[in-house]
Amino acid sequence: MTEKKVFVRKATGLVREIGFITAVLIVVCNMVGLGWQKRLFQFTGPRIVPENEYVMGLPPVVMSFILVGIVVLFTVWVLAILGASMPRSGGGYVYISRILHPAIGYVASWLEYFSIAVSYGLIGTAVFEGIMIYAWMAGWGVNWATPEFLLLGGMAIVALFAIIACFGVRMTGLLLHVIFWVPAIITIVLYGLLLTATPDSLNAGIQNITGVTSSTFTDTALSLGMATAPADYWSAVAYASLGTFWAYIGFGAATFVAGEIKEAAKDLPKQLFTANVFVILLYITISFLVARAAMMVGQVGNYSFFSSYSWLSYGSSEGQAYLSSISVGKAWMPNIAGFIASGMGQTWILALIPIFAALWVANDIPPFILTSSRIIFAMAFDRVLPEKLAEVNERWHTPIYAVIVTMLVAFIGNFAESNIFASSASSLYLGSGNVVAKFLNDSGGVAATDIWDALFFFLCAVAGMIFVFRRKDIYERSSFKAGGPMVVTLIGTIATVANIWFLWQIVQGWPWDFPDGGAWTAWVATLIIIILSLLVYYYYRTKGKRVGVDYSTIYAEIPPE
Repeated sequence: MTEKKVFVRKATGLVREIGFITAVLIVVCNMVGLGWQKRLFQFTGPRIVPENEYVMGLPPVVMSFILVGIVVLFTVWVLAILGASMPRSGGGYVYISRILHPAIGYVASWLEYFSIAVSYGLIGTAVFEGIMIYAWMAGWGVNWATPEFLLLGGMAIVALFAIIACFGVRMTGLLLHVIFWVPAIITIVLYGLLLTATPDSLNAGIQNITGVTSSTFTDTALSLGMATAPADYWSAVAYASLGTFWAYIGFGAATFVAGEIKEAAKDLPKQLFTANVFVILLYITISFLVARAAMMVGQVGNYSFFSSYSWLSYGSSEGQAYLSSISVGKAWMPNIAGFIASGMGQTWILALIPIFAALWVANDIPPFILTSSRIIFAMAFDRVLPEKLAEVNERWHTPIYAVIVTMLVAFIGNFAESNIFASSASSLYLGSGNVVAKFLNDSGGVAATDIWDALFFFLCAVAGMIFVFRRKDIYERSSFKAGGPMVVTLIGTIATVANIWFLWQIVQGWPWDFPDGGAWTAWVATLIIIILSLLVYYYYRTKGKRVGVDYSTIYAEIPPE
């Protein structure tokens, strides 16, 4: 009788080389990138609330960071429970496929794979965009920043990091430490500026850099209609939650490389909570300090420079035109620190701001290449993708083919973020109505990855909710019981409800807008991935059964070490 086949090998070939701090940084760097630097202003501008109505003096975005941070911790708790119980590379793919259903886990993980891999490319290009955003403040030119340069430069960064990842998690981890600690030190400098800010220093800096006073910003915003339709505080908090949730995405990054973390069954929960609490505190404190500083100046009635700069940047096309007319960039968190530094005479700090932005973006990339490549590695190890993707280099202990494929997928993100087909400034511009340009553009790429992330973590939460009922055998072997079966179920239920709410916010926030808007393409891309992934899944299941692969055994077990 022919022996039934199960996993590709009796051992994965991966080695547990990731230490505690590196695992924490994988999560932190995945979460903290470019978007958090503008969230405060980006989601304040479209929903202006009179500042005297702020609850406890907190702007709606800061309140949202607090509330959403608490909700995120419940999802993190679910991932900690599942990760400690099934500490294997692939993360949510393993959890969902073993608890809910293999096909559901497969489809969900393809969505998450494309979310991370495409973001890998988006971020490769965004490294240069981070420099562009603050170049006006540092006095640097941006004539080099053509769509062609952004595409090729981004692809070069993607390829460079892929090559480094081929040399294993130890080498990638060393690089991660370097590109984390440099911007972290600059962040401490920015904290110092925000803590020591005075109305005089901020007013002087705004005048020095923009050529106008802080009150001029507020007067202009009011004259253009900023106060004509004030928003309700709590509705503004709900609106901001869409943006603050995305700032937290990446909270479970370490689970995807759990098969390479030292003592993951014991340490993974600590690493997840350490990283997430750090990031939550970072977002809350720096957003509060930035708002506090900006509200010191430009007061006119119930509004200040904080509200006016936010509204001019993100709440009105007329406001954006005004900023362009005076050659001032949109509101981002480091801008406020730059104004303060200039007002204090510390103009040398202005040159650090583009470096701060570029490196906080760049340190996203090592976690992206590690986490996404391990998803398809785990699928291949279960024999539902080409087995070549499960091959591990004996010297470097890394799935090189999975890394290379992920690099190629990441190039999609480079094409999208560079707007090479969607920008009239590009030599490859295809026109405003071209279907390729509608799919491959910077806004469509962000919308799609947001949707895929939310669907994946919703299913992880559902898996956590029914974990102790569906896979009691796995739970009982876990070293992290989290208070017992009822507590685990309660945590999973809260996380599931929270993720349903987030999904609803996405549906409202990213409408179809067919045919003129570009957001509908994200939903079409989602449907295409779901259909194609199901076809691929059933192809490999059918092919495997013909050669004796026992999938019922594979999905009943945790993959081997």
